Amino acid sequence: MEQYVRQPPMTERQIEWMQEQLFEESGPFYQLSTKPLESGLIFTEDEERRVAVNLIAISSKEFRIEILAYALMSNHFYFIVRGELKEGVAFFNRLKKRLSNFFSRRGRSGVLDNVEVDPDTPAIKTLTQFRNEIAYVIRNPYVARNDVNPLAYPWCSGFLYFNPLLSYLFAEGVNGLTYKEKREITRSPYPVMDPSFRVRDKMIAPETFVNYKLVEQLFPNARKFTWWVFKNVEGQVEVADRLGEKPNLNDDELFKTAQQACRLRFGYDSVNELPLPQRKELALELKNKWSATNKQIARIARLDLRVVDSLFPLAAK
Repeated sequence: MEQYVRQPPMTERQIEWMQEQLFEESGPFYQLSTKPLESGLIFTEDEERRVAVNLIAISSKEFRIEILAYALMSNHFYFIVRGELKEGVAFFNRLKKRLSNFFSRRGRSGVLDNVEVDPDTPAIKTLTQFRNEIAYVIRNPYVARNDVNPLAYPWCSGFLYFNPLLSYLFAEGVNGLTYKEKREITRSPYPVMDPSFRVRDKMIAPETFVNYKLVEQLFPNARKFTWWVFKNVEGQVEVADRLGEKPNLNDDELFKTAQQACRLRFGYDSVNELPLPQRKELALELKNKWSATNKQIARIARLDLRVVDSLFPLAAK
């Protein structure tokens, strides 16, 4: 009788290799983002955000792309997509046209005139970069607003990943909707909805148009996913630099970077040991590289706030 031989569990290195292979086979991947508006807002209320999510879902099904992550900010967009870049740009342009028509009917013509994605956006090249980019998109609402949980924000895909409660969320199939309800969701007199969609609170459920399962397969596990979102400061800065944005770090994250600067740049073990000239140099780095506020700099660099305000008088106002 043939005996069953129990296979040993895979090592972390083996799992990482398999995920590297999956990344290479599943691409290409792109982050499609828009520059924040210099003045004014795209979204002024949740109803506009709800319509935007519906139009994202509908537009994505018209092109050969998959949405892996998204975040709606008050004045810009973030998407991680799987597929060719030209398809991703076409998706965004279709979305922009539909949203523009919606805003026009609300008396807000021209809101999206200067909102574009870069048609020369480079592909995401490595699995590490992919994880950084996913985390950056999910984290953005959290760093922009102090009332946001990035894993529960309704206008971002962050709540989908590694969420055991997702299957308990009720959503109705499109066949159960009335013609009027479909028109309201699609904002079209000729409502067409993909049969895979389900609807919750007049919004197409994100789990029915975001390929969150592929994202889960490309992270080691739930714990590492959470680390990437909340703790991987270097990854956040790397993506911010690529996008020409300033990273927005909280006190804990700034303290971590300050401690690293103490050791690597100044040769001291902690901020407390730094002489005053080096503390001022650290203050300059915290301001110029990390966009820290004056009060954050005073706390992290152990400087009197009056000294910091004298270094950065414009930020003190």
